[in-house]
Order: sequence, then C-alpha cells, then structure tokens
Amino acid sequence: MRKLCLLLVALALVLTAGTTQTFAQAPSSADKTASYGFRQEAVNELKAAQREVVSLAQAMPQEKYTWRPAEGVRSVSEVYLHMAVANFGLTAAAGAPPFPGFKFPGFEKSTTDKAKIVELLNQSFEYAETSISNMSDADLVKPKKVQEYNSVGDIIFHIVAHAHEHLGQSIAYARMNGVVPPWTAEQQQRQSQQAPPRAPQN
Repeated sequence: MRKLCLLLVALALVLTAGTTQTFAQAPSSADKTASYGFRQEAVNELKAAQREVVSLAQAMPQEKYTWRPAEGVRSVSEVYLHMAVANFGLTAAAGAPPFPGFKFPGFEKSTTDKAKIVELLNQSFEYAETSISNMSDADLVKPKKVQEYNSVGDIIFHIVAHAHEHLGQSIAYARMNGVVPPWTAEQQQRQSQQAPPRAPQN
C-alpha cells in the first residue's frame, strides 16, 4: 500500500510538470528523472503482482477453476482472465501496439484450462511491463480519454491498481478453497525452521 501511495505521488508530480510545457517540447532532464521513477515503479509493482498471481494460479487445483462464491460472480478462471484482459486492453488503450491476436469479446470465458490461463497471465503482464518501459516521458502526459481516465499516466496507474485489486480477490478465493498463498506458506515454513526449541516442561 505504501508503494502504491508513493507511485500515486510520483504520477501527480509528473502530470503537474507536464502541464508547464507543450507536448511538442522535449522534457527537461529533471522531468526525465521524475517520470522514469514513475514508470519503473509501475513496472516493479506489476512484476510483483505477476509473481504472486501466477504462483497462486499454479497452486489452485484445476477442478477449482470453475468455482465461484455465488451465482453471477466471476469464477476463479474468469478473475484470472479478467486480469489478463485489463493488461492487454488497457495497455493498448494507453497507446501501446496491440498484443497480437488479442480479442476482447468473450475472452474472460474463453477457457478454464489451468495451463493456458497461467500462460495468458504471464503474457499479459509481460506485455504491459514491456510496453510501459518503452514509453517516453512525454507519453505519460499525453491526453487519453478511457472511461474516467484522462491521460496515459492515469491509465498506467489504473493498470497497476487493477492488478493488485484482483490479486486480493484471488487470494480470498484461494483461502475460501483451502489454498494457502505460496508466499505465505514459504514464510510460515521459514519461521517454523527458525523458531528456537521450546524448553522442556516440568
């Protein structure tokens, strides 16, 4: 949460700086430093979300991919594919070249195959991360109206927030099905190995 707050502050600084120059002007070296920090933090946050959601998707049994907490709510597979849709669709909406072969209609319900979904998650995150890394400083302040977002920088920030929002949802789904998030299981195992032996009880 703290890193997301810092990311938001960095974005605000970049967008504020962008209003003082025309889009035709080259950004100053100070602007480059500020906007590079935002882009790099956005990519770092996406990579962190990717590691966790992919490990969670791998830990979920195949038979749980059609599970949903209630009628009319996204299933496990649909949540994962919804994340991939956002990475593919919003990144392209921000100005990146579209991901080859991606089509929005029906994508969330296109498969329940675990291996395929893990592959699509990785592809979508890597596409977003690479595309954001390749954007210029000037790209961040370009006006771009997508839903309630008004600039490329706004859309990038939403991509990051969206990934973490549905990562949280996926963790809840896993817990409801008796699956401990892998990073939590690893931490618990390390703590149990480091715990000092208990003194004999009289």
